Amino acid sequence: MVAGLAQAATAQLSNLPLSVETSDSLLTLTPAAIQKIYPAQSRPEAVFLTNDKKVTMGFEWRQVSLKPSEVSGLVNQFPAVIKSQVAGLKTLTPKLVTIQGIPWAQFVYTLAGKNGDLRREMLVTSAQGRMLILNVDSSVKDYSANDLAVRTFVNGVKVSQ
Repeated sequence: MVAGLAQAATAQLSNLPLSVETSDSLLTLTPAAIQKIYPAQSRPEAVFLTNDKKVTMGFEWRQVSLKPSEVSGLVNQFPAVIKSQVAGLKTLTPKLVTIQGIPWAQFVYTLAGKNGDLRREMLVTSAQGRMLILNVDSSVKDYSANDLAVRTFVNGVKVSQ
């Protein structure tokens, strides 16, 4: 269900318009595992995990239309949506970031969990006129322990326009 990734290399994802920098510090879920774990209505196309399996990074390529010029507007629009949909929201930090020359709307938020606070990060951009989302999920504690691996992965995402 979980496969390791070989030495650091660029991998083109066949079902997504992007490539990622892989490394031996990451694992990837097989398509069968993704289908088993995630509900159909919110199933990501690809999921990566840190070696300790404490942080997941999943890509969704939605049918929703999104032009590159609209990405920056999401920074102001999405916080209201997140606040209305996420129970127990403690903090929310929206901003516009650039990854590999592409603008992404970034939303980092924390919420109460059973065993400590949870950290969620949602990065949204336009890919071939559609909304591409990268969700990074973990506990606050586990994110801190894996920060370097996660940031290296996120900063290595290359979107094909």
